[in-house]
Amino acid sequence: MKNFQNGNSPKAAHAALDAIDRRILRTLQRDSTISNQTLADEVGLSPPACLKRVRRLRAEGVIERTAAMLAPAALGHPLLTVVRIKLDRPAEAEMRAFEARMRDLPRVAQCLTVAGDIDYVVLVRSKDVAHYQDFARNILASAPGIRAYTSEIVLEVAKWTTEIPVEDG
Repeated sequence: MKNFQNGNSPKAAHAALDAIDRRILRTLQRDSTISNQTLADEVGLSPPACLKRVRRLRAEGVIERTAAMLAPAALGHPLLTVVRIKLDRPAEAEMRAFEARMRDLPRVAQCLTVAGDIDYVVLVRSKDVAHYQDFARNILASAPGIRAYTSEIVLEVAKWTTEIPVEDG
């Protein structure tokens, strides 16, 4: 489980980043397919020194992973639904069981534990409204431990980024 308030990994919390590390991170967030030579040129290092830093940032957990951002509509899942879920008993065992179920569902893009009147915010990808309705009926309405849920269809995404601010220290 990742704790987004305190950093994603214990190693990452202790990493000391200098100005060059931060430039590397900003550049890789924009384009992780950049060649090491081009990255080195952009940050003012030799290619071996740049590669060494990138490997260190990975080893320290600052760079968790590299992934391709796919276009949901191009893959037939343009509909995004925000689901707010309240559990019957938000005790540790029930929460972990719910989270495990959500991790196993490919259409669940995000499952966030939240504070407040609800327990989770879940983002679900679907082909269309009928496809989401099938998910709601067969997964959410029949899932053990869910007291209530509300669904909000996203009409437009004004901003969607995976970039984390990499501020000068």
